[in-house]
Amino acid sequence: MSVSADLDRARLSVLLDVRYPTAFLALPAAIDFGESLGIDINWLPLGVPNLKPPRSPGDADDRGIRHRRYRALAIARELETYAGAQGLVLRDAYRSGDTNAANLGWLWLRDRHPQRLTAYLSELFRAYWSLELDPSSGEQIAALVNSLTADGPSFGDWSKREGEGVLAALRDELRDLGLIQVPAYVVEDEVFYGRQHLPMIRWILEGRSGPVPI
Repeated sequence: MSVSADLDRARLSVLLDVRYPTAFLALPAAIDFGESLGIDINWLPLGVPNLKPPRSPGDADDRGIRHRRYRALAIARELETYAGAQGLVLRDAYRSGDTNAANLGWLWLRDRHPQRLTAYLSELFRAYWSLELDPSSGEQIAALVNSLTADGPSFGDWSKREGEGVLAALRDELRDLGLIQVPAYVVEDEVFYGRQHLPMIRWILEGRSGPVPI
């Protein structure tokens, strides 16, 4: 099994990182967006740096340090507000860790069972941010894959034999394309970062007719 990003063939590609909270907030909207337009989204995993937690206050803090701490706290409050508005549980905005196993499950389903991929992503993100799932655990990811496809053992064999090489090749491809943030939306060779661009993306996909939604 080989994997290509297929950015040139897909009408819309959406790149997410399960560890990034804005990607978690963007997933339900992107699923609804694709369904409303009747298009299949090309879902891709893209690893980006985690959010950095604010530093604890110290006597030697200068204004710059205090500003960064206040900004980090404001971002965390904003994420919690948006998550609550969507009925999503986001227990730790600064959670980090290895997601290779989760991304291997993602690529396996994208290739072998694409009709089950959105269900996998929805449960993967939900369980990760509810602190119910370890994305580095091959056993937990295989169990999730198996719950959706009854194909967990085949996935486990593939991930041990060739999965890491496939994932590494995709990472190199996306890095060479200069994709650096999530959520990222690729449409007609244009890249948009952030779910606030969905009206513009809809306008492009619907033939650029009518006023530009700016």
